Amino acid sequence: MFAAFLLSALPLVAPQGDEPTGQATVYRLDHIETLTGDALQNASIVVRDGVIERIGQSVIVPDHARVIDLRGTGSVAMPPFVLGQAQGLLPSDSRGTGGYGRYVAAGVHRADEDVMEDLREAGVLLVGLVPPGSGIPGRTSVIRSDASELAEDTLVHDLHLVMTLDMSKSSKDLLRKAFESAEEAIEKEEKARADWQKARKEWEEKQKAAAEEAKKQKEGEGKGGKAADEPKKGEDKEPPKEFQAPRIDPNIQPVVDLIRKERVVQVWIDSPGEWLHWLDVVGDREFAWELVLDHGNSTNLHEVADAIAAAGVRVYAPARIPNLPSTQLRTNLVAELLAAGVEKLVLLPTSTRSSRALESWRVGLGDLVREGLDRNAALRGVSVEPAQAMGQEELVAPLEAGGPATFVILEGDPLDPLARVSHLVAAGEVIYDRAKEEEN
Repeated sequence: MFAAFLLSALPLVAPQGDEPTGQATVYRLDHIETLTGDALQNASIVVRDGVIERIGQSVIVPDHARVIDLRGTGSVAMPPFVLGQAQGLLPSDSRGTGGYGRYVAAGVHRADEDVMEDLREAGVLLVGLVPPGSGIPGRTSVIRSDASELAEDTLVHDLHLVMTLDMSKSSKDLLRKAFESAEEAIEKEEKARADWQKARKEWEEKQKAAAEEAKKQKEGEGKGGKAADEPKKGEDKEPPKEFQAPRIDPNIQPVVDLIRKERVVQVWIDSPGEWLHWLDVVGDREFAWELVLDHGNSTNLHEVADAIAAAGVRVYAPARIPNLPSTQLRTNLVAELLAAGVEKLVLLPTSTRSSRALESWRVGLGDLVREGLDRNAALRGVSVEPAQAMGQEELVAPLEAGGPATFVILEGDPLDPLARVSHLVAAGEVIYDRAKEEEN
């Protein structure tokens, strides 16, 4: 039974270890960014068995609930930060430009506890690992920031294929050759399958005819006719009962899967020229793809914002206000992309070469919002949007009753880079508690 009194009448109970099965934990907060609509002030989240049981300003507290009262500390809860793309964050093999489709990010990176701790301290729960290199460096993986061994703790081992472009002819030729090789492999397999089906059909027809002839001859013997010669068997070698596809180069196999619409590719560009190169390489091929904008402090990608929006793809963009080339004029490219009609937008740090670079992520978010980006869009772009791109919407979602109890709690506005993370909760489990970390 639930108690018949409200949270405002409940005394503070100190946290006591991990939440037992069935017991409710209540977080009392100054502010909740639900990302479903308006934010909540002076509200609470009731968590039980990894799910948000109740959320709101006036919620009934379950009997024997454990209460964590963070009111008066400037506490703000929201879905946790999700790093949509991270290249160079963890130690990995080194690799240059080439076609390395066979590699998976989780297989070439190694866990670094210091980096993982920094991620949790920054409120980051999920990370999209990008394989090192350029051209076709391999495929992305998804890890949690509490993973200890990537080989064992990888959340998604093989997610998306990665392709990068620059303005050189060789870069364009590498991708074009990969598509042509994949199509040749598909044609070769289709021909091999057709030949096998034909051979199998002819062999089965011969076997059926031989069996029928043997039956007729046996019936003739029974009527006193001349004994027939035994049918000759084994003159034709039986084709395999199952089709055996020709071997495909493992570096090309992911591109084959892409053309067959069995996977998604993420394409990295940093200029309108590279956008045009990509469209030229793709031609009339149809498959699923996403766009990663990898520009620096200046860009003129706003020139193709409408075309990008018309493509209807998910877009990853740095959380920064770049200048127009060769000028000091600033442009809010992210806001322009949304205004042009981009519906799925993921916001990235300007760099992930070190975990400390994540500090500039929230600085950039604040700049974007001050320059006109919708606050809800900014917060969604660093939490639920990248989680959806990773297929992890059952773990990270807007905060609402019945949804996953996965959130970060900060001591201040998420757009304030000085606001520290106090708790990181994943499916009801506290995986980072700053007070406890500081005690150790």
